[in-house]
Amino acid sequence: MHPFPRLIIIVILLIFPYVHADAAQFAEVSDRKTADLAEVIKNVEGADVIFIGEAHDNALHHKAQLEILRSLHTKKLTMAIGLEIFTTEYQQQLDDWTGGKLDEESLKPIYSRNWSYGWQLYRDLLIFARDNHIQLIALNVPKTVISKLVAQGSSALQESEIPPKITWSLNETQAAYMRTIARQVFGNTPPDKLVTRLCEAQVLRNSWMAWTVAKYKQKREADKVVVLAGMWHAVKSGIPERLSTYEKLTYKVILPELPEFNLESATVKETDYLIMN
Repeated sequence: MHPFPRLIIIVILLIFPYVHADAAQFAEVSDRKTADLAEVIKNVEGADVIFIGEAHDNALHHKAQLEILRSLHTKKLTMAIGLEIFTTEYQQQLDDWTGGKLDEESLKPIYSRNWSYGWQLYRDLLIFARDNHIQLIALNVPKTVISKLVAQGSSALQESEIPPKITWSLNETQAAYMRTIARQVFGNTPPDKLVTRLCEAQVLRNSWMAWTVAKYKQKREADKVVVLAGMWHAVKSGIPERLSTYEKLTYKVILPELPEFNLESATVKETDYLIMN
């Protein structure tokens, strides 16, 4: 190659070292203006808890989550990552993973017992945490408890199977979503009992994950917790709303743009930022 074109390439890379065509793009919901990753980090890094939503099977959403985590990590703040994808009885296995006591082949079957989506979707996130010694927090409700609730209702649960101070009423935004899920599965007239129990299950998951985050923050082991969860848990009407029941914590929410939450319709009551691709 002639040295002149090579020199041009080197100069371009020096001037624009962080420009990537496939990097996530963001928009601030309050003013509906685009924002780069540095702006987003500047405005969320002061929060006690940062929620980053996802559609579980969308690889681009997980890539954006990892970009945000990497940027937060460069701030040298102590950070923990809360994961919907693991239930709380598997905390020790996550500790073993981040502590280097558990290899990838050993973690895979544990992951499969917890989550049905492909390992590759979450692999890079998990390896990033392990390689940087970032604690992972298992957030979700044990499956046996959810199964019991769906089969018998919330009244069948023991005190040890629910977080303290739980209120079983579900706000209308979340309840409407659960009714939509019920119609998708059972048609336009799902049984009332089914809808009630789906709503109770959503309450339990949101409350349990909020309680788990609050307990972790009470130990003051990290400056902040970054929660990776599905859209309808990460949205402000989900886990964030329930946090105040257990601890006075500040939070920011970042959601990927979807039909339910897009730049035209989303408000700050739902999220602070949208991931635009």
